[in-house]
Amino acid sequence: MKKILALLLVVLLSFCTFASCDELDDFLEDETKKDIETEIEIKTETETETATETETATETETEVLTEFVTATELVADGETVTDTEIVTDAEIVTDTEAGSNTDAPHLCEDLDKNHKCDGCTTEMAIHADSENDGNHKCDYCGKTMSDCKDSNSDVKCDECGAVIRYTRDGNKIMFGSYPQTEVTDNSLTSTLTSMAGMLPTRENSQSWTSYGYYICGNVEDFMWYIDITTGGEKYRGVYFTSNRPYNTTNLSVADNSYQPDNNYSVSTVYWFKYEPISWTILGENTIDETALIFCDMIIDSQEYYIKTSSRTIDGEIVRANNYAESTIRKWLNDTFYNTAFNELQKQIILTTTVDNSAATTNSSTNQYVCENTEDKIFLLSYQDVINSNYGFSSDYSVYDAARQKKTTDYAQAQGAWTSTNTDYYGNGYWWLRSPYYDYSEDAHGVLYFGYAHDNGNVYYTGGGVVPALQIKL
Repeated sequence: MKKILALLLVVLLSFCTFASCDELDDFLEDETKKDIETEIEIKTETETETATETETATETETEVLTEFVTATELVADGETVTDTEIVTDAEIVTDTEAGSNTDAPHLCEDLDKNHKCDGCTTEMAIHADSENDGNHKCDYCGKTMSDCKDSNSDVKCDECGAVIRYTRDGNKIMFGSYPQTEVTDNSLTSTLTSMAGMLPTRENSQSWTSYGYYICGNVEDFMWYIDITTGGEKYRGVYFTSNRPYNTTNLSVADNSYQPDNNYSVSTVYWFKYEPISWTILGENTIDETALIFCDMIIDSQEYYIKTSSRTIDGEIVRANNYAESTIRKWLNDTFYNTAFNELQKQIILTTTVDNSAATTNSSTNQYVCENTEDKIFLLSYQDVINSNYGFSSDYSVYDAARQKKTTDYAQAQGAWTSTNTDYYGNGYWWLRSPYYDYSEDAHGVLYFGYAHDNGNVYYTGGGVVPALQIKL
């Protein structure tokens, strides 16, 4: 009986064991599912955080790129652009947008500094010369951007501030400055006149300077000038109480002056702006790096010589058309030289041995020639203006456009003769240094239509001045 009971107990225990195993399996299965779901949730949250961190890093990299490309002021093709405009060139692009085989976005890089992304070739930046070092080369890629310009004649580049003596464009040079264009802004003229103070009189020039011009062969104080600088620009005021006669021997009346014809009247203040002087290169020595330059305008109006009593030097009579002893030569190398050029510019103006021999005139037997002179500034000779190597016609009688010169407003106010002919409007007559071979009181000049064989009386104040000089490039 005991054996039977023991066997029944074993059977019952086995049955309970099998039942517990099935329940255990169900329990384990439920718990495993919970763990897996928990892991999935954790993984999902981790991936979300990772994506957020990636976006943040991308934004940071974009800011870095923006800071790299952005500058205070950058110059592209001569124009200033703003930071906002520059940033749009530095946008993050995808390879798909750039036409690549991959869809993955990337941060544009330009390691070879060609202004294009190395990966997608998107334009990234623009030329900039923020260093202001005067080389006008892009700080980013080294490419030359532009040349120095000095529009206000302060001997400094308008863009980079570098000190310069002249600017060049082909065979044209801007060098020095001189009053040229009349100021027509009423507000500005009123300001300048106020700054000039009391107007001059014959008895008291006030703060003005007398030109020392001649009436009837004598110096008279009737025409004055004053220089005023305001707003970074320089201006010259001109005032006269009598007309400047077109001949130093004449009386001062309206009929004896070109000033009324040029619309300049007595007892009126006129203002003229100092502007860069334009020159043409007539000849250039590339070995010595020098150039002969010739003014493009009739810059002023002066007599060749002032009539006085006969002159003698070492017992020799000095003729009125002797260039070495002329008034205009002295004016060029003193008044004009010191007005038009600052000390920095004077350093590159060469002293030229000026040939005044008969060969430079219209006659090989010219009896009025003088010795050669050593000059900083000089007039061209008759032979110069028929020299085809200088760009002139070799025929003196041709109406050569290269020999035609217009008068500046300032020269007209000084009394320069000015054409009103429709075809040559604004052109003037200008002096050459060569004495005329027939008359001791005549010198060569060029007429308003370019004819080069004219002779003018040396006391004529309506003759225009067109300077020439040599500079070290």
